[in-house]
Amino acid sequence: MVPDLSAATFADDPTLMSVASYWLAKRNGRLMPDRAEIDPLDLPAAVWPNLLLAEPVAGSTAIRYRLVGSAHVERYGFDFTGKTTSEIMQGSYREYMESIYRTALDERRPVYSESIFRWDDADYAHGHAATRRLMLPLSRGEPDVAAQVFSVQVWPTRIAGRMHSIPDISRNTDVRGSCILLDRDDFRVLEPGPAN
Repeated sequence: MVPDLSAATFADDPTLMSVASYWLAKRNGRLMPDRAEIDPLDLPAAVWPNLLLAEPVAGSTAIRYRLVGSAHVERYGFDFTGKTTSEIMQGSYREYMESIYRTALDERRPVYSESIFRWDDADYAHGHAATRRLMLPLSRGEPDVAAQVFSVQVWPTRIAGRMHSIPDISRNTDVRGSCILLDRDDFRVLEPGPAN
């Protein structure tokens, strides 16, 4: 039976929906799929450029990128596969990105964010652009431990609703204020409260 994802907060974006459906199918009722079950080549070729696979760096807040799609390479201006957030980001943007990844890992839930994509240098990464991200936790051998994040990021021309800038989001000390936790089964927005 195909689940009804029409109420997902990103239901209007076919790229995000495609990756969400794939993760859900691979999850098969568990908290999250295992990395060994994920093959980006199973997804439509149009999705590949928008994919990322990342994992935490032990003893650090940094995140290491293991897979970087070509849309990211184009937007950032270089291939950051194998690099960490501490090597390629700084300031409030780095803090914001690390908080989103950590939330997906710690909560073992999908996380959705939309924001203004920007770097402190206005010439870097083509300046400002609206972006949407879906971060999906993966286990690696231990079914209840999130070890990596499989994510998809898109840069639509327009996002409905009020956009928040990275500095505005980063000023919030509550990580939940900078991203939205989603239900594992239908990707609806969860109300704040303890995760299970």
